[in-house]
Amino acid sequence: MNCDEARRIMLTEQVVDGVDLSGLSLTGLDLSAKQFARVSLRGANLTGSRLVASQFRECDFSDALLNGADCTNASFTSCRLADALFVGASLYNATLVQCETGKLDFSQANLERFTVIATPLLGALFNDTNLTSAIFTATALDGVKFPGCRLTLAVFEQASLQGADFSATDLTKCRFTGANLSGAKFTGATGSFAGFIDVRAEKADFSGADLQMANFSGAVLDGAGFGRACLEKSLFVGASLKKAVLIGAKLAYANFSQAIVTGADFSEADLSVANLHRANFSEARLAGAKMQDVRETDKELAEGETWVSPLKIQQETT
Repeated sequence: MNCDEARRIMLTEQVVDGVDLSGLSLTGLDLSAKQFARVSLRGANLTGSRLVASQFRECDFSDALLNGADCTNASFTSCRLADALFVGASLYNATLVQCETGKLDFSQANLERFTVIATPLLGALFNDTNLTSAIFTATALDGVKFPGCRLTLAVFEQASLQGADFSATDLTKCRFTGANLSGAKFTGATGSFAGFIDVRAEKADFSGADLQMANFSGAVLDGAGFGRACLEKSLFVGASLKKAVLIGAKLAYANFSQAIVTGADFSEADLSVANLHRANFSEARLAGAKMQDVRETDKELAEGETWVSPLKIQQETT
């Protein structure tokens, strides 16, 4: 099919099904609010095109160029996107669901409110990408780097991020619930209220991070590094920090209730007013640590843990 015929079909048809447009130049076309099914756009050039609110199902975008394209509110379901380029593109509120991917390039792209579900993004490039409020659910992002990215309110729920690099990023209110962060790097990361609930982050590196009021409750942080990190008022309730390194960390008002910190190194750390209720500090190193007004037992928590309802007592005695 030649370019003129392809352009005619793309511009006049509301539903495009089973058409082969591989390798064609389709730059600058307005293809908004259209439906595409089983269309091959392999190696096609869609630079600067408008795909606003368009739906793509089982389409092939392998090696396609979508640099500067406007894909706002677009959806890609069961598509092939191997090595497609989205440099400087807008994928605001767009969705990727169960797609096959290769090394996608989202550099300088706007992925605000972008949603990815069950789609691997191994090798993807996110350089200076806007990921504000983006959602990655059950997504493989192992080893991916996020230099210069905006990650405020981003969600990485149940994602695999082993060895990923979030160094020097802003993680304000970013959530990693249930994610695998083993060996991930967060050196110099900043932001308050970041959520790391129930993550696996063995040997992750948070050195020098400023993540005040973060929530690490239930997290596995064995062997993780928090040297010189600022984690004041953060929660480590029920977390495991076996042999973690927290040398010189700022942990004032942090809550380690029922945490396991055996063999951890808190040398020179500031644990002032920290809650250590029923935490296991066996073999932990505390040389030079500030321990003013530390609470080794939280009276209110202790009462709550042993509380038995009057109804249950009545039932047991009758």
